Amino acid sequence: MVCSCALLLAGCGGERHTAPPAKLPRIPADLARQLEADADRVASTPGCGARGAAIKLQGDVIASISRVPARYQEQLTSAASDLVDRIRPCPPPADEENPEPARHGKHKGKGHD
Repeated sequence: MVCSCALLLAGCGGERHTAPPAKLPRIPADLARQLEADADRVASTPGCGARGAAIKLQGDVIASISRVPARYQEQLTSAASDLVDRIRPCPPPADEENPEPARHGKHKGKGHD
C-alpha cells in the first residue's frame, strides 16, 4: 500500500516542468590531468621521498589556481598544503667522513679552537 502511494505521488509530478540541475563548474581537463599525475607521483613515492612530489603538486596548484573554478579553489589549496605538512622531510644525509653533526657557534672555550 505504501509503495503504491509513493508511485502515485511520483507520477503526479510528471506534468510540472522543473529546471534541469545546474551543471557544476569543471577544472580544465589538461590541468586535471597534470594535477592527477602529480598526485599519483606523491602516492607512488615511498616515505619522506614523497615530500618533493607533494611540494611540486602544491606549486602546480598555486600556479594554476586562477584556472580552477572558485568553488574548488580553497579546498584544493588546503588539500595540497595539508599533504605537504603531513609528509616529514627526509633527514639530511650523514657526512661519511665526519658522522657527528657539525658544531657551530661562538662557544669556544678550553680545547676548542
